[in-house]
Amino acid sequence: MFKKISSVVGISLTLLVTSYAVPLTITSEEAVAASIAKDVSQSHWASSSITHMLDKHYMTNDENGYFRPEQPITRAEAAAAIARSMQLKFESSFSPDFTDLSDNHPYYKEICALVERGVLQNGDYFYPDTPLKRMHITKLLTLAYKIEVDSENTSKFNDVTEGHWAKDYIESLADVGVIKGINGQQFGPNQLVTRAQFASLVERSLDFSSKVTNYEIAYDYLSKSYMSTKNYSSSMSNDVIQLINNERQKKKLQPLSFDAALTQIAVIKAQDMVNRHYFEHESPYYGMPWDLATLFDYSYTSLGENIGRNIPSPEAAVKAWMASPAHRDNILRENYTNTGVAIAIDSKGNYYWVQLFSSQ
Repeated sequence: MFKKISSVVGISLTLLVTSYAVPLTITSEEAVAASIAKDVSQSHWASSSITHMLDKHYMTNDENGYFRPEQPITRAEAAAAIARSMQLKFESSFSPDFTDLSDNHPYYKEICALVERGVLQNGDYFYPDTPLKRMHITKLLTLAYKIEVDSENTSKFNDVTEGHWAKDYIESLADVGVIKGINGQQFGPNQLVTRAQFASLVERSLDFSSKVTNYEIAYDYLSKSYMSTKNYSSSMSNDVIQLINNERQKKKLQPLSFDAALTQIAVIKAQDMVNRHYFEHESPYYGMPWDLATLFDYSYTSLGENIGRNIPSPEAAVKAWMASPAHRDNILRENYTNTGVAIAIDSKGNYYWVQLFSSQ
């Protein structure tokens, strides 16, 4: 199963097992929105974020065309903007228990949508006109944009002590760069969030969420932190897939489909081999490839892995794998449908190659 070809090394492994986007609804209230606010100059620190929020109709100017950037944002205004940025449908018949929120409130449907999804907590009172505090927005953003929260964080603030209800939300959001402290030591949990600050926070949250969706970052449930999962060379990876499919075509087999999620798992494995200085199917940290796939919520019915080291090009990688019976068996396995290929590079410039195969 293990074979060395001159200076290139490859290992193959197989496991067989059995086993939001909808059109934005724009209300009549939003029609007053404009991409340029009269009171926000281009030199304003949050100008680009505010323009983004207005362009997308997540936030609005008032009837006179003023954004009021330094005005504290209310709980209702924040809920409406977040619900719109999530592009939720507002057609549900769900009704919360709030006694201080009537169904003719301008943001009633948006608030209902967030309560129904667990982003806002249901209860007797919502306090729609109360200004939003910094500690409250951290919970709101992590729930809305599905940012993982844990208690193992590097960000610490001396005014957010052990036992504070929002400590994990605050520190987790600070760790990923969505929010910052008011200075190097303090977070200011009770300070109010201005409309300009809110626009910036939502934009950063959307950007972070987009990176997760596009498989650029992933949350590691073992280390309790997010990691970058950018492939060293997508073009080289694509070349490998093309070459592999050429080999499959020769045997009249169906081509393997590029799988972005599986590619992310391959990136994690390649980076892990470089970072932990090993070259094996079993990671000393993550375990076997199927353990790694399961940890990162990848579903499959069968899984296989080819790895290589000191291979200079996609052509050389495929040639080396095809010369090895175990690697070739993975490449030509009939039941595989998907594949992901990743390359990582060590400090000496050596390439580590990982190709994962799966059937769905």
